[in-house]
Amino acid sequence: MIQYLVNSTAIWLISLLVFDVSLRRESYHTYNRFYLLATFLLGLLLPLVQWQSYEYLQAGLQQPVQQVIVVKDAIERNAAVQQTFDWERWTGFAYMQGVIVALILLALDIVKLTRYYAMGVKTKYGSWTVVTTARNHAPFSFRKLLFVNTREQYSEEEWNMLFIHEQQHTRRLHVLDLMLMQLARVVFWFHPLVYIYNKRLLMVHEYQADSVPSVKPQEYGHFLVEQALLQSAPAITHSFNRSPIKKRIMMLTRRSTNASRTKMLVFLPIAMVSIFCFSQNGFSQKFDRKGNVVTYRGNKFVFSEQRTDTIELMDPVTGAKTTSVMVIDAEPQSMNGKPIPVRDNQMAPPAYEGKYKNLRWYMLAKMQAELAKLPDGIYKLDVTNIVIDEQGRIVYFDYREMLRDRTVDTRKPDMIGQPRPAVVRDPGVKVSVAGLGDQQFSMRLVERDSEPIDKDSQQKIFDLTSKIMNDARVYRPAMKDGAPVVSVIKLMEFFNRFKVENHKLYDRDKDGKWVEVK
Repeated sequence: MIQYLVNSTAIWLISLLVFDVSLRRESYHTYNRFYLLATFLLGLLLPLVQWQSYEYLQAGLQQPVQQVIVVKDAIERNAAVQQTFDWERWTGFAYMQGVIVALILLALDIVKLTRYYAMGVKTKYGSWTVVTTARNHAPFSFRKLLFVNTREQYSEEEWNMLFIHEQQHTRRLHVLDLMLMQLARVVFWFHPLVYIYNKRLLMVHEYQADSVPSVKPQEYGHFLVEQALLQSAPAITHSFNRSPIKKRIMMLTRRSTNASRTKMLVFLPIAMVSIFCFSQNGFSQKFDRKGNVVTYRGNKFVFSEQRTDTIELMDPVTGAKTTSVMVIDAEPQSMNGKPIPVRDNQMAPPAYEGKYKNLRWYMLAKMQAELAKLPDGIYKLDVTNIVIDEQGRIVYFDYREMLRDRTVDTRKPDMIGQPRPAVVRDPGVKVSVAGLGDQQFSMRLVERDSEPIDKDSQQKIFDLTSKIMNDARVYRPAMKDGAPVVSVIKLMEFFNRFKVENHKLYDRDKDGKWVEVK
């Protein structure tokens, strides 16, 4: 959310500065209205857009192939999580209070307008309804409703000027702009640039409504001065005296030169700068590692140090003992300066809520078309360190590589994709590790029977994995003390293999049988 606000603010600030310097004093009001609406929507929507421009990050994300073991996230960290003030909860509470106040103010304006209509005397004037309120306020309109104090206070010429002016608001659909800005003022009640946009847009609306060829500037200017002394109207309407009178009178006779129309081209560079600098594009999504600090998709993660140790394993068939190197992977310990809570009995882990049985099946189904292009064989997708944020979004993951089983042609059919007996893969084996004592580990040993797929295919699978992970909304976030928290998961199902045969994708069901992925 912070990154979104930073990007939106940057787009709006740059656009408003350009408008005030280059466009505000020009008389091409239709273009100015387009510019304000387009740049406002650009700042509102562009920071939400994701477009992919990934490079293959294997060098940064892949762990050494000689790695012997991955430590499951059930291993508790020794460092205690420091309790901090829950700024997120209180900020959310304050934001909602502001939204409620903004809604109340909007509701009061609607009630005020409704009372004017209900208590006023209504007469038809062509396709319009004129509501005489007998109140001391400036004339204003809402769609085809024209609200005035009394009809008699205006001469025939003044009435024609007033009516033509309000007709322009309706004809140009200014009410749609009003509704957009009123909604924005509720959602972004705290943002000063939204109010500035609203003020600039209302000013352009009045310039447009004033620029009628049949209006005589001198008489119209005198009429504007008279109306400026009256009270203002509800914010959801077009009031005749809302914008600065002096500027409106000056704009009546101002005509921009043809040379000044080149300023209209300024929107194009603003749009390009916004797209490349303030959207979730390839630059903002890029992986950057400096020591144990990783920046990815605008978030900063601090990792633990990677450690190595040795373990003694026994072959269950021969009884022979071997010593192997164990690598304890680096894990994300904090996100954007906030510690990631340690998994304990008081913490409910993130829960997969997709329509498939787990995240791996979800990914295989989404990648089916690309994976089915691989040569027939047994493969494994190696993904770990998946970080789930408080909204249940996947904000980080480590993609190691896609591996192919080299022994697919030498094993018996029922052994394809299964580990050789000499390789211990018991996830509950108890081992003694120096410095850690007796611990229960889920282990992944050296892939002696596997090799990475070719570089081009690896790149395509990585790009596809990244897109699917970034778009996934399939988790309910972890909960601790009644509030959602960031969590890290290492999914054991990613250690399992899948099969490609005759351009079809297969995975094993709970009984170990190959089932086509659809």
